Amino acid sequence: MNAPARRFARGLAILAACVAGAGLPPASAQDVAEVTQRAQSAYFGNNAMELGRIVGSVSAWARSSNTREQYAYAYVQFRALQLAIGAGPREQDAKTAAAACTATVDAIAKREPKFGDAWALQSACWGYLANLGGFAAIGNGRRSGKSMEGALAAGAPTPRVALVDAFGLYFRPKIAGGDKAKGCIKFREAAAAFEAAAGARAVASNPAVIDWGAPEAHYWSGRCAADSGDAAGARRSYERALALAPDFLAARKRLAP
Repeated sequence: MNAPARRFARGLAILAACVAGAGLPPASAQDVAEVTQRAQSAYFGNNAMELGRIVGSVSAWARSSNTREQYAYAYVQFRALQLAIGAGPREQDAKTAAAACTATVDAIAKREPKFGDAWALQSACWGYLANLGGFAAIGNGRRSGKSMEGALAAGAPTPRVALVDAFGLYFRPKIAGGDKAKGCIKFREAAAAFEAAAGARAVASNPAVIDWGAPEAHYWSGRCAADSGDAAGARRSYERALALAPDFLAARKRLAP
């Protein structure tokens, strides 16, 4: 086989591997951590274009048999969902991201029904989707609550489970069990749990866990402090959120004069 023919054959082999997706070797822990960190930065920086590129780059992970990859894929879709809701909203983009997030966690749950962080992530995706309103809002809210039940039943709640639980309490209508005061307590508990885990250099019991949520726990603790008139406490929380995520634009705006 001559050189051009060899290059052509090699190109076909690479293309076939890309199309197969699931046949690719599992990503390393470093790869997953890097991708999820980029997704967080894109979300905090309101960079929808960059987040869209990241979503496309990890599409094969949706069908992976590796739980960490699937969880990372669901997480990236969650960030895309958040931006789609906050920027307009872009309803179809939000629905697409939510469907990808929730379906991927369903696949994870079949293998690891006690993976509390995955259930919490699914609860967050259903909860954000409920923000679109309409006739589907009630059903999506119920699905969010059901997923949170799965997260709480999985064992001792992690900081991320506490954070998503706080979101539900804070944003859910009173008629559906929402309670802003209780939500604020949960935000503070989640922020303290993240700090304790970081201080102890805790190793997650599940190797598929991705470290996310701490900046938001501090940010929303700050929002609660501001609402109660504690300006100094709010500032401390916003500063901590920025220390953890320097590109967190919402926290930076809250600190602006």
